[in-house]
Amino acid sequence: MELSKADKRLCRELINTGIERECKRFVEQIQRIACEPIPPEQLNEPYREENGQSIERVWHKRFIKLFRATDKFNHHVALRYDHATGSHYLDCVEGLYLDKWLTDEEISRFSDEPRDYITSLGSFYSNDSN
Repeated sequence: MELSKADKRLCRELINTGIERECKRFVEQIQRIACEPIPPEQLNEPYREENGQSIERVWHKRFIKLFRATDKFNHHVALRYDHATGSHYLDCVEGLYLDKWLTDEEISRFSDEPRDYITSLGSFYSNDSN
């Protein structure tokens, strides 16, 4: 489907809205991980080895958890947004809508054809999951 200039502009706006919402949730997730309380007995654990390998201590484990969450989110962002150019704007908006990052109200701002297409996909996938 060929998008009008107004629909392409709206796609860019909604893509920006979607990434902002996803990044906000990700940063909140990272903050929760970083602020998880650490029991004092774990903070004072001595160095240990098991089968000649050092056992990760509490701050290293926390770092690994943060790194993995960041790596996973980075991969997700690359898959969703790296291809978001003119011919793929609508694909990106569809994904954001299906993942509930965009509302029906925001999608209703499109002209008839792209709006109907996106909402029909939403209906199809919501009925498919029931």
